[in-house]
Amino acid sequence: MPVYEFACNACGAAVSVFVRSMSSPVNGACEKCGSKDLRRLVSKFAYKRSSFSGDLDALDKLGDVDDPRAMATWARQMQDQLGEDLGSEFNDMVGQMERGKNIEAGGGDDGGGFDDF
Repeated sequence: MPVYEFACNACGAAVSVFVRSMSSPVNGACEKCGSKDLRRLVSKFAYKRSSFSGDLDALDKLGDVDDPRAMATWARQMQDQLGEDLGSEFNDMVGQMERGKNIEAGGGDDGGGFDDF
């Protein structure tokens, strides 16, 4: 049961037209001035990204979880699955791990770690 959005060409008012089925004709009139001279608008819609479904079990497949390069690879894969940029702090930390630096949670040179995220 769709709702179609229109604008009245006579007075410019917004008009919503409820239709019982997709195959029903769309007949609407402006509630403000009564005109049937309407132009169709693109309706707003909501988009909800599904919750994270990353492969957290991939940590078990890493082999040596103490290897910062392996952890960096896993972190990049999880970022790709999220489809979002996790920010400069994440990129800096993963960059350090890719260079072989062991980043300890809650510690490190700059006082930052995984607990900060």
